[in-house]
Amino acid sequence: MSQVEKKAGLLRRTSSSKKPLKEKVVLMYDEIFAKEDPAKNNPRFWDELFLMKVNLEYLESKLESVDGEEVQRIQDNINSLFHHCVQTLAEEHQIKVVNALQTLCALFRGVHQKNKSATGFDIINMLMGFDKAEQRMKVWLRCINIIAVWVCSSCLSACFNRQIKVMDDGFILFCFFSTWSDNK
Repeated sequence: MSQVEKKAGLLRRTSSSKKPLKEKVVLMYDEIFAKEDPAKNNPRFWDELFLMKVNLEYLESKLESVDGEEVQRIQDNINSLFHHCVQTLAEEHQIKVVNALQTLCALFRGVHQKNKSATGFDIINMLMGFDKAEQRMKVWLRCINIIAVWVCSSCLSACFNRQIKVMDDGFILFCFFSTWSDNK
């Protein structure tokens, strides 16, 4: 039986006669970076995405690799990704919350790396779109506030690994968003 190695979202068989397989989450990221709305053919797309472990490396590199023309072509999908991440933060399902936080971290890092010289308006437009920025920013800040309160209260009594993971991701996202640096 051939060994399977994992690298940047690809599952490769050691035999060269087989086509490399991709992780399902990587295939879903590729759908986001296609022109068409990924939820059009699969109404449960966003629920499924946040139930899968995030591939930070692949998502960040995908964001960094898109050029200006491609960004315009997929901007609605990136806006939708941001929107669904924020919506998921308000859910009770901890795995989905952790994955949404990690996706937001990758989204912010990738957009920032791509647009280091861009204005804040360009970044806001790429993440959430000007037409819905005020509405989405209110929801985003409400979720960040809830997470910050939860993190502060949980710091005193964290007893489950999942709680600690949410706290870590929430703190990293908060630091990154406030300083545009992940301080690693």
